[in-house]
Amino acid sequence: MIFLLLLLVLLSRQPVAAQTDMYQVELLSALDSLSKDSSVSRHFAALYLETVQLSMQHYANADSGQLAFIRRFELAFAAHFFRADQYKGQTTETAAWRNYYNDIPKNALQLQLLGINAHINADLASALSGSFSLEELKANKKYFLRFQKGLKKQFFLFYDKYKGAALITRMLDKLPFHLARSYAVTMMSGWRKRQFRIALLHFQDPEKAARLRGRTSRRKEWTDRQVLRHFQALFVTFAHL
Repeated sequence: MIFLLLLLVLLSRQPVAAQTDMYQVELLSALDSLSKDSSVSRHFAALYLETVQLSMQHYANADSGQLAFIRRFELAFAAHFFRADQYKGQTTETAAWRNYYNDIPKNALQLQLLGINAHINADLASALSGSFSLEELKANKKYFLRFQKGLKKQFFLFYDKYKGAALITRMLDKLPFHLARSYAVTMMSGWRKRQFRIALLHFQDPEKAARLRGRTSRRKEWTDRQVLRHFQALFVTFAHL
């Protein structure tokens, strides 16, 4: 795992032409391997693998500028998950993943939701600010937002898979005009935009960035508690997936 982290960091610093094949093979291979592992990480790894595959398809014909940014971002972002898998949320850097890796019994859906929450609301800003300069972030903002739009397809697949899994999901899915699905997409878009803002503030106003990061962390913990509380009924169905 340490070798994999080092490889991802090195790849994220290579020119785009040098990354093309290794980037796809190494990242997909690592996620596929982890998704088939016996550890609890396999649940989020499986979802992550599907997301990266769709992302690669979405950007297959993108120009070199977009590809360079997205590839560096994806490698840096994935490295945070692999680090969380290695340390199980027991370090300061991976603390956002403690609810995912603690000993409380959780089902597959809960684990995937906890993983999404930790990866977006904690890892995203760190991946951006740790891999790009302020100038690079400003120059590539439109690519980042376009990348996030490309993730809608994966969310819709995820939503359709679990919308009938529990009473609360069935109730929400009955709201007219697909309001629940639309709200969830808007909410996650807001999460990502906030993380991009934190990354910018990391350079522009570190104290403000720290305050916003703190508020986001508290909201993230609240969301974790709701996931653990309201989706526990799924345990019998999904615990052994």
